[in-house]
Amino acid sequence: MVLEQLLGCFPSSGLVGIHAALQLAERVSIYNMPLMPSFVRAADMPPRKPLPCAFHNWLGERRVGLFLLQECGPERLSWKSLSLEAVVDRDEPTDSNPLMLLTDLFSQGRYIQESELAEALEQLTDVRQSAWVRNAEKICLIALERYFFLSRHSSDTPNWWLYSNRISVPLNNILHMLMLCQLELMGN
Repeated sequence: MVLEQLLGCFPSSGLVGIHAALQLAERVSIYNMPLMPSFVRAADMPPRKPLPCAFHNWLGERRVGLFLLQECGPERLSWKSLSLEAVVDRDEPTDSNPLMLLTDLFSQGRYIQESELAEALEQLTDVRQSAWVRNAEKICLIALERYFFLSRHSSDTPNWWLYSNRISVPLNNILHMLMLCQLELMGN
């Protein structure tokens, strides 16, 4: 219940297991659990069939995981699979803020067409990692979490893009970029 309040949805069994283990054990080591499933849908997947992973807030789960790593320290919690590759491009600042552009896109919700959203997301995937990281703010990342999961309590969702085979690849790439932003903000 504590995790559900932090995430805004039901947590994955993996995160629940880690949270419980930390309550019981003095030292916990986690292997092969990056909390980063793929949102890429098969081209022939029916449009009303959700991916099972879409019911979890993976950005939120990684946020909680990174917090646990910081709070417990390496002497208490070892979780190397939560790391991602470091941001390698450190170019000059740009005028655009990809996180605000993404927020604006998602806020259009039901009013944006699939082709328009797909094109805009594909353009955002071309933005350099450094621009994402430079503009990352914890509050903005937490606000974006709600656009990357489906509610188990409602059959109607504003996050229709999670059912789109066409949008799934750029959406997955952007989710990965947001996860890199989280790591950079935590100093990992």
